[in-house]
Amino acid sequence: MLRYVEKNFRNESYQGKSWKPRKQGRGSNQNQGKPLLEQTGKLKKSFKVREASWRMIRVGSDRQVGGGISLAKIHNEGVNEAATVRSYTRRSRDGSVRVRSHRRQMKIPQRQFMPVQGKGESLPKKLWNDIEKYLDSELNQIFK
Repeated sequence: MLRYVEKNFRNESYQGKSWKPRKQGRGSNQNQGKPLLEQTGKLKKSFKVREASWRMIRVGSDRQVGGGISLAKIHNEGVNEAATVRSYTRRSRDGSVRVRSHRRQMKIPQRQFMPVQGKGESLPKKLWNDIEKYLDSELNQIFK
């Protein structure tokens, strides 16, 4: 599953469907030429096996955007809702300005890179085939 997620990041697609391209506009020059969802690479590197048993393996990310909201979930499922921006201090050459807490419309397109649990979505056939190949090779090593 970890290799599957890494491959989707590398190909910027999910099951052959390409991700929506980056919106051109203010601030887009700083990300030009960089892969989507990889401004720092921390999200891509954050995926780990969270739970493993003989019946299930759960893979996830611990990257948060604040308030317990998962950064991976936001990008994997997309979002279009109002969010609260906490107060902060904006610094510039002219000095500091305190910005009060406010609501802002958050619209992030879905750029799926892994199956969504609990939404009736089963694992893709390609992933099942890779898992079966891996298990076959491991079992062959054990029972030689």
